[in-house]
Amino acid sequence: MRTMMNALTTVTMTAIAMITGPALGQIQPLDEFAIEIGFDSGFVVNDGVERAVVYETIVEVPAAAWIRLAFATAELGVAPDGGADTILRVTALRDGGTQHHTATTLAQWQDTTAYFNGGTLHIEIEADPGAAASRIIVNEATVGPLVPSAPAADTICGTTDDRQLSDDPRAGRLVPIGCTAWLIDDANHCFLTAGHCAPAGSGGTMEFNVPLSTGGGALQHPGPEDQYAIDPTSMQSNGGQGIGNDWAYFGCFPNTETGLTPVEAQGDFFVLSLPPAVGGQDIRITGYGTTSSPVPPQWNQVQKTHAGPYASFAGSAVAYTTDTTGGNSGSPVINESTGFAIGIHTHGGCGAGGGANNGTGNNNSGLQNALENPTGVCIPVSLLGFDYPDGLPEMLDPSGDTIRVEVSALDGGRDPLSGTGMLHYDAGAGVVSVPMVEVATNVYDAVFPALTCGSTVSYFFTAETVSGMETSDPQPGVYTALVATSLTVAFADDFESDLGWTVENIDLDDGAWERGVPIGGGDRGDPADDFDGSGNCYLTDNVDDNSDVDGGPTRLISPALDTSGLANPHVRYARWFTNDDGDEDRMDVHLSSNDGASWTLVESVPDTAGWVERTVAVADFVEVTDSVRVRFSATDNPNNSVTEGGIDGIAIVDIGCGKTIPGDVDGDGDVDFTDLLAVISSWGPCVGCPADINGDGVVDFTDLLILLAAWT
Repeated sequence: MRTMMNALTTVTMTAIAMITGPALGQIQPLDEFAIEIGFDSGFVVNDGVERAVVYETIVEVPAAAWIRLAFATAELGVAPDGGADTILRVTALRDGGTQHHTATTLAQWQDTTAYFNGGTLHIEIEADPGAAASRIIVNEATVGPLVPSAPAADTICGTTDDRQLSDDPRAGRLVPIGCTAWLIDDANHCFLTAGHCAPAGSGGTMEFNVPLSTGGGALQHPGPEDQYAIDPTSMQSNGGQGIGNDWAYFGCFPNTETGLTPVEAQGDFFVLSLPPAVGGQDIRITGYGTTSSPVPPQWNQVQKTHAGPYASFAGSAVAYTTDTTGGNSGSPVINESTGFAIGIHTHGGCGAGGGANNGTGNNNSGLQNALENPTGVCIPVSLLGFDYPDGLPEMLDPSGDTIRVEVSALDGGRDPLSGTGMLHYDAGAGVVSVPMVEVATNVYDAVFPALTCGSTVSYFFTAETVSGMETSDPQPGVYTALVATSLTVAFADDFESDLGWTVENIDLDDGAWERGVPIGGGDRGDPADDFDGSGNCYLTDNVDDNSDVDGGPTRLISPALDTSGLANPHVRYARWFTNDDGDEDRMDVHLSSNDGASWTLVESVPDTAGWVERTVAVADFVEVTDSVRVRFSATDNPNNSVTEGGIDGIAIVDIGCGKTIPGDVDGDGDVDFTDLLAVISSWGPCVGCPADINGDGVVDFTDLLILLAAWT
């Protein structure tokens, strides 16, 4: 076994072969040469008493624009108890760019380094005394030539390249494939790019704050502090299947030098929206395209931007007369009117004589399914802890209510930033966001205003870390609560048995309602699971693969429901409806009070993400009778969309709205012995009972104390 090396060794290499690859869409792979080299540190340890460098060497490649090492063996010895990690330090002698690898980050980088400018690297292993032996072996490096090869054909819309240098922090360069990728507004702020840009083996690197290229057009790389390794387990891609169906979704590991995620370092991300109808908008493309004369070579594959007219939108394909070149594949397609990203640029089509460049709209069903089912580092993991010392209520008081929220740091997470707590709620008219009241450091009261009794409110909470990262709870999804003071269930159907529902089909080719456990897998807009967890629900054509509604409508009709003896009857249901191209297809919900002789529209539902629970007052639409029916109609007419529907968790409930004073159990306006007797007689578990004053499902001393505090 070798101990500390006192003398520098120098490894000088010569080029063997140039790596080339096919051009797909608008990629521009890096010009890079494979270098066969050979150096072996042998096993090295620190026999001293202080932390020290135990091995170092110089790697030199003459006439290289940049260099990257790949390790055949990279074993960094485990530190002794209480010691610091053994590190592999690589420094570029040209500009001082330095990367520090631990055993963990080496695995994340798949035993490679970042990209370094110049051709000379200083390599060191630093370890604590008593750390296990370390060893590195390098058999290969890749380097960039000083003079790049000719770029792929331009797809400039007209005779002039109108792109200008830009510095949008949200868009980065994806290497070595030579594409663009960009940060988005999913839970963990991962990336979108073109499917044909998905790196082989997902071993790519994202670069931000990219410097200008050399005077000869050779690429230069940002420092290791602006480079991020892709997490292969996060990569979802269709590989690129043509215009309108070419996407990839992935995330990156935190940076080796700063420990920050890309969005923490860059501080911004794109907000996604669906492509709008064409109506005079301009489309901006920002990315890392190549250049040709007369554009300066220093602009080659650095960030540039241009906006041009929105040309067309059909299916999930978007087109625009905005300048692009090789390297722009994967760029965000930005609606200049809103600033939102509506798709992914994938293919060229412009020329001096006209045409349009093309991309995949965010409405693509495969992309939407990937976004709803993240993997790897894109799986939502809260950076902060949210606790509710008084619990989360099943019901909110119609006169207004409050939830206590405590925000804290999690192991491996970040510290919360005081004063950033927010409540976001939707009572049926869209999401309303309001600051929570901070009653102590990172302890908040989430205050709900007076809300309509009988409505279902969805809500979630957010707070920021000290580094500015927003995190939410729950993650993903929302909490829900009924606005009411009491709830009695008169009828409930989880569809585990047949309670008399019927199906009526009109001009339907395929996709009729049927009861069962979802088996489609969720890859065509259908639900992967039922809503209430019982297993069964009603679905449109419950088969795998091509299973959506064609034509229609297909109508799901309830049995006759008796609401006549209820004071305030409501229908509660969970619905699912997706429509991949966002056209006029809808799910219509109707009520009838005369056993189906006539129907009244309750709501007409467009494309919606996920299961949505609704509660509607029967009397707001029809007369309260003993023969109420509810009907759900799903349509794809004309048959030009992927349309899927689901229904679950049907109930008829009697909702109480009268109690506005905490502790006024009987709703007579006073808190007195009658209310006290009601609490005592309901003592114990009692979900939905009026005596459960705080709505936690149990009548106990907490409810008694609330009552006594409000005694009149």
